[in-house]
Amino acid sequence: MASADRTFDMIVIGSGMGGLTVASLMSQLGHKRVLVLEQHFMPGGFTHSFARPQKRLWDVGLHYVGEMAPGTMGRQLFDLITHRKVEWNKMPSPFEKFVYPDFTFDVPDDPILFQQALIERFPQERTAIEQYFKDVLRVADWYRTNMLMQSAPALIRIPAQLAKYGAKNIALSTTAGYLDHHFRDQKLKAVLASQWTDYGLPPAESAFAIHALIVAHYVNGAYYPAGGATSISKSILPLVEANGGQFIVNHTVTEIIVRNGRAVGVKAVTGKGQQRTEKEFFAPVIVSDAGAYNTFNRLLPENVPIPFRHQLEQIAAGHGFLTVYLGLKEDPSKFGFHGENHWIFPGYDHDALFKHRNEVLEGKPAYCYLSFPSLKDPQASSHTAEIVTLLDYAEVAKWKDYPWRRRGEDYQILKDRIAQSLIAFVNERYPVFKDLVDYYEVATPITFEKFSGHVRGTIYGIPSTPERFRLSWLKVATPIKNLYLTGMDVAGLGILGALMGGVATAARLLGSLGVMQILLATKKSS
Repeated sequence: MASADRTFDMIVIGSGMGGLTVASLMSQLGHKRVLVLEQHFMPGGFTHSFARPQKRLWDVGLHYVGEMAPGTMGRQLFDLITHRKVEWNKMPSPFEKFVYPDFTFDVPDDPILFQQALIERFPQERTAIEQYFKDVLRVADWYRTNMLMQSAPALIRIPAQLAKYGAKNIALSTTAGYLDHHFRDQKLKAVLASQWTDYGLPPAESAFAIHALIVAHYVNGAYYPAGGATSISKSILPLVEANGGQFIVNHTVTEIIVRNGRAVGVKAVTGKGQQRTEKEFFAPVIVSDAGAYNTFNRLLPENVPIPFRHQLEQIAAGHGFLTVYLGLKEDPSKFGFHGENHWIFPGYDHDALFKHRNEVLEGKPAYCYLSFPSLKDPQASSHTAEIVTLLDYAEVAKWKDYPWRRRGEDYQILKDRIAQSLIAFVNERYPVFKDLVDYYEVATPITFEKFSGHVRGTIYGIPSTPERFRLSWLKVATPIKNLYLTGMDVAGLGILGALMGGVATAARLLGSLGVMQILLATKKSS
């Protein structure tokens, strides 16, 4: 492609779920020729998979997705952007197990059964439990309304937001604040907060808004895409290309070109060392799926006035993640695993456990999430597992400038120690587990930073604290004309959250009736 090619109607920076959604919707509904630039050598962001010998396949970031039952809005939107090419496999019930020292709580895929199970175990808290489920759904509804209405006409937006205003105070309290105010039993509070790693913040730091959104997202169970997460990007690429669009990988966007206050294109580099070259691409609309921090503080030139740049620098960074990808000798279902997730905690105070997150480096993990991708995917041809926990970026930052897979023996020794300690941690709860493992590979925060561009490996973008939801500038439209944000920072977390960010951006770009146009299209696609 020539460096000054202006034949595209839109450029999307990044091919994560938000960028994929915008590209698909604007290609299909807006009839736009969309160029998607991706720094990785594979498109998809956290929706891509990687393979190793013996046909072992792991997803980089997708572990499970809620709201994918036929007929739900989430499923209808996915069917629209993929032309129904992704098959969603329902996980078993219980689909989650919250594992504590003296009991395991099984989470069913039905909100009524979930509530009943909690009341049976904690009967003295019945009234508070019933109120909790009402508040979760009310706050999740508030969250979704505020997100979608940023792209709706004022005549619709203002009444809708006013109707949901009563949930705002609860939404902007902390998760710990809500739980401490409504419940007395420490074990019950622990159970209710067990999914906190799904939003990357312990109860004392997270907004109840994000907690409620995640709980509501999974209240009817969870699904997994047949063939793994890569089936998502594979289904969207042909739709974009069919309308004259294009995906280009191995191109790292380094600058958004701004002229006379308008975004008009991007600069991108490709290649390595002396073979590294810079290209320019131009389009009348630029959409960034690179996250708010990267967009405003890294990609826009310093002379472009952004009033909240300093505030972005001051916002506390989220927390880095670490994943151990495991190959297994045998089918784990022989030993009682059925595809459900396991959240393993050695205590009941999540905030206290969180403070010990880096002790995994010393062989003492504080908690972990255990998952079996091969049991969720009917197309899997080998057996795999994953262990996820948190680790501060600072603990591995000294290796960040070394080439991938050539970061030295000391880094490999560290990763081996982490993997062995997490395998042993799981084995304490499930004694058969260690003997099942015959391969492992570790991704640290610097791995996620390198391949996804997420600052310091904080894969959830701007942390979901109460303060985050008070940021009036964190939205689709930016102070720069023709420059828009998409993805998790303008909506919610995870795969569906990033998709909804893409929906909000596309709705804005499609015009005043964009929301209605997308909703009507979902009905036709179902």
